[in-house]
Amino acid sequence: MQRLRLAEGVPEGLEVWRLALDLNAPVADDDDRLLSRAEWQRAQRLRHHADVVRAVATRAALRRLLSAHTGIAAEKLVFTQNAYGKPALENVDGPAFNVSHSGNVALIALAPGGSVGVDIERRRSEAELAPLHGLVLSPSEQLGHARDGIALPFMERWVVKEAVLKALGLGIADHLQALSITSSLGSPGTYHLEHSLPISSSLQAWPLPAPSGYAAALGYVDSGYSHANAQGKRYSTNF
Repeated sequence: MQRLRLAEGVPEGLEVWRLALDLNAPVADDDDRLLSRAEWQRAQRLRHHADVVRAVATRAALRRLLSAHTGIAAEKLVFTQNAYGKPALENVDGPAFNVSHSGNVALIALAPGGSVGVDIERRRSEAELAPLHGLVLSPSEQLGHARDGIALPFMERWVVKEAVLKALGLGIADHLQALSITSSLGSPGTYHLEHSLPISSSLQAWPLPAPSGYAAALGYVDSGYSHANAQGKRYSTNF
């Protein structure tokens, strides 16, 4: 695993780790033994070997990182989730966390307070993504794309929205259009967020360094946010 260097202005204590995955390799025994029975069964239900490797390796890496922060053996950590499926450690004072993976790359974000979200996606051409504009972009973003097609690429907006909504624990599909993303002119390396979401907390997001062919972002919500007040469909844990 590699700890990423984060943008200036990211709150102290936030960590993002990148894991390179060998999707053709067998599942590592050292990873397999760390998973709970439920996690193992869930991984075995995946249809493709690459998906199994991706799920097991990422979950094992998450357990190792959380173990280092809590002092509890990685295999003994227990997870719970709220009503929308957002995971957290059970009965342990540990960091908030979030996970995302795409292709042969996984990201794990940790935060000592507040709530954190992370997303990574393989880049695709603007023409291939055009049919998704109406589902993902807010009305103001759609106008911008129709007018000049520049500013932020669609994929960059997409990963920022996913990261922020995962941090909030809101149903992602229901709220993509309620969030607008633009570059922050006064603070290079961060984004300006406008939204009509049912929250009052401050939202922040930053781009993350990603391998060639990928886009990634980090989202953060301060500790004043309560997931119990969130409205939306089930949260995507990304295993």
